[in-house]
Amino acid sequence: MNIWIAASDGNTAQVLSYLSTNPALVNSKDPNGYTPIHAAASYGHLDLLRTLVNEHGGDINIRDDDGDTPLFTAETVEVAKCIVEELGGDWTCSNDEGVTAVEAIEADDTYPLVAAYLRSLTSKETKISTEPGAPPKGIAVNVRSMDDGGEDMEPVVDEEFKKKIEELAARPGEFTQDELRQLVTEAVHKHVLEPEERNVRSKD
Repeated sequence: MNIWIAASDGNTAQVLSYLSTNPALVNSKDPNGYTPIHAAASYGHLDLLRTLVNEHGGDINIRDDDGDTPLFTAETVEVAKCIVEELGGDWTCSNDEGVTAVEAIEADDTYPLVAAYLRSLTSKETKISTEPGAPPKGIAVNVRSMDDGGEDMEPVVDEEFKKKIEELAARPGEFTQDELRQLVTEAVHKHVLEPEERNVRSKD
């Protein structure tokens, strides 16, 4: 018996016994690069998986010798949801072959429901990132200004800028996202940072 077998068996007491002796075992690899986290995920032992990650510092995105994260081993939607939605697993990670979990699962054609769930995440992200007026991927903007009385005011944005945002947001693709990101950055400098700098200088 070792920690990897104990995790595969869902033997939580035995796993915790190993960890009490050597906490670093939580992310340790067997000769094949398999970790206790991979084992718990693969065999659907969700309570043990949560314990390893939430209470013992287990890395939910740890990679085996092929670069596969625990999500690659998910055989049920319940396990995949736990990894992604509860434990923060990155479903966009690629392994050493450049393949994501959903691509690997689809290629095996073994767990279609898991593949469908992961594909739904991709669809949601694409929809959000291409909705008209949506901020570019990786950009979150919350601009507020104050008048002399200390009350919140809406930032002044010229019509030309608003029109550019709408036009670019309507066109999907990474190139559009790059353009939007640049445009938002320019707008922040133009409407927020530069006016603030002018106000500061005027007070000197």
